Amino acid sequence: MKSIRFVPREWKWSYLTTIFACSVIAIGLPLLLNLMRPTLLEPIELWTVDLRFQHRPPLPVSDDPSQDRSGTVVAFDYDDRAAYAYGLGRWPWDRRVHAQVFDLLSKSGARAVLVDLLFDHAAANPAEDKALVEATQKAGMVYYPIALRPAPQGESLKLVRFPAPRHLLQAQVQGFGEIPVAGDVTLPLPGLIESSRGLGHIQRTADRDGVVRRVPLLYAFKGGFLPSLALAAAFRQLDVDPASVRIDRGRTIRFKPRKGEVVVIPIDEQGRTWINYAGPWGARFHHYPYSWILDQLKSAQGEAKSSDLFKGKIKLAQGEASMPDRFKGKIVVLSNLTTGSGSRMATPFEGDFPSGEFHVHLLNMLLQRQFLRDATGGESALCLGLPVMLLTGAALTGGPWVVPVGFIAILGSYLFALQLVFNKAGVILPVVNPILALSFAPILLLVARYRFVDREREQFQSVLGGFLPPQTIKAIRENPQTIPRLLAGRTRELTIFFADVKGFTAFCKRADPLQIQRILRDYLTDMTIILRGYGGTLDKYMGDGIMAFFGDAEPEGGGEDAEERRVERNAANAVRAGLAMQKKMTELNLRWLSQGQEPHLIRVGINTGFVTVGNLGTEYLWDYTVIGPEVNKAQRLESTAEAGSLLLARRTYALARNQGVLPDDLPPCTFALKGIGEETDLYAVPAELVAQLAVSLPYQEEGEKIEPQIS
Repeated sequence: MKSIRFVPREWKWSYLTTIFACSVIAIGLPLLLNLMRPTLLEPIELWTVDLRFQHRPPLPVSDDPSQDRSGTVVAFDYDDRAAYAYGLGRWPWDRRVHAQVFDLLSKSGARAVLVDLLFDHAAANPAEDKALVEATQKAGMVYYPIALRPAPQGESLKLVRFPAPRHLLQAQVQGFGEIPVAGDVTLPLPGLIESSRGLGHIQRTADRDGVVRRVPLLYAFKGGFLPSLALAAAFRQLDVDPASVRIDRGRTIRFKPRKGEVVVIPIDEQGRTWINYAGPWGARFHHYPYSWILDQLKSAQGEAKSSDLFKGKIKLAQGEASMPDRFKGKIVVLSNLTTGSGSRMATPFEGDFPSGEFHVHLLNMLLQRQFLRDATGGESALCLGLPVMLLTGAALTGGPWVVPVGFIAILGSYLFALQLVFNKAGVILPVVNPILALSFAPILLLVARYRFVDREREQFQSVLGGFLPPQTIKAIRENPQTIPRLLAGRTRELTIFFADVKGFTAFCKRADPLQIQRILRDYLTDMTIILRGYGGTLDKYMGDGIMAFFGDAEPEGGGEDAEERRVERNAANAVRAGLAMQKKMTELNLRWLSQGQEPHLIRVGINTGFVTVGNLGTEYLWDYTVIGPEVNKAQRLESTAEAGSLLLARRTYALARNQGVLPDDLPPCTFALKGIGEETDLYAVPAELVAQLAVSLPYQEEGEKIEPQIS
């Protein structure tokens, strides 16, 4: 048998077009929202990036997998205890303290020192600046910061000349996008500019929610580009060929170390790169408080006065302290953590993050080449469209329950993929737009599905409800796949039921059509309610005759015993239905007599046997029915029965008797059945016995549900 089409053939393409149109609308709604309010959803999108940082496994910061802290980049922190315990006083400290620190780190073998302190004005004591310049020159590896103000958008074409052009990068530039342009700059002291190893900007660009996630690595000046403080140090550390720098605006910054492969840093259309924070403050990098350093020196050299520090009397003696091992070969970021003097910022991990640590994470990202990038246009389109298309496919192939279940499964899979791609590939896939599209899709798909499929299925089931019992309709609604099984032709033992009004043909000759219609409507309605209440399948009306059968809707299987119990139960229900119908005719006759109508009596014949059941019609006219000799026998039993009685085959009587529906002492009788011959094992239930038998009426509560459908 061909599969059933719930969607009419002429609606097939219309249905598919509507479903895909719903998918397109679901995808287009977030895009339209972004077009109308470009910045509305940005804070939510950035918040999801923070969540990905927080749920990512620890980011490797060392070439040694067994080490959970970087062996290349360390932090050197000025702290409150150093000020109090060693008499350094309130900030700003004497600049000779910094000179001593540079000397200490230089003798310890540090490769570079990044100073997150801005010495932009002369000290009151010229000796301090002199000592700082000399220490910087002697160390030969100190990088100083430059503060700048980004040029307003209208002034972006007016490049400012940088006072120290030797610290600028030269690069070939191509592509479309922006490279931030510097406005006003704040430089260190001239002596520090000349004696420093390099200069770099410390400009940080917070997002709208105040969190620093992205930073411009380069600012444009007349004559070149000023790198960030971390990038300037990374260039020296990696020994980058200055002539290899390439800028593809809106896409990448490329450069080639003299030894090694090309480094490609992704940037966005504003020239910013994502900062790949390795973790919360202090979790992935060693921090050395200045007070701890002074404690180590003091214990190595004995008692020392606080003032000795300024006079250069505290010096590092090889072998007297373990300081060389702490800083040898390391890049040291020097920052100020004293109360009230150090600047703070918010990161994806925490809202109160010392700004000096920012350079540590940025430098580690550059050296380890652990870059993050935005999704490409193609990746974003795939993220937006694929989940919706998968849900659309589910809506086309499954029932309505597949849509919400598919939504949950696809949403969970997408969220898992977001985190996995972030962890493994460093790609920041979009979240808000795909989830919005995926959220709109179920609503639209379910509406469209109901409009075309489910509405037609309900109409189809309503048609089936004209001849299938309520329990069968319920099974179809719960599982539409039941329908092909029900309609497939098969042989099964069922109980066949026929009922007919005696003398109705003669009544029709003398009654008017409206009277006939009213009598038939009353009779057929009540009889159908009884049949369906007892689980019968209404086959057809034959004028005043009724044909039904029992037992076809129950699932097959379970063995011979289960099958015998099914046959017995349904045979008993068929007899109960016959008894109930005869009792109901008594009520109808009283009603008809009160209305001035004639009374009527019915005959009932019931037989149990193997028949062929299924859709025995065509695609043009379905006919869910039963055929076979046992059907003919049931019809002959009905035509032979006395008015107001039931005539049963031997097996039907035996099964009903086992269920306690009929008495055990009902005598057999013999009748000649037309076209079959004489039958000796038949059992008649006369009208007198029908009136005496008690019949439960489960059909009454079913009637309240069924009668409105029939009427």
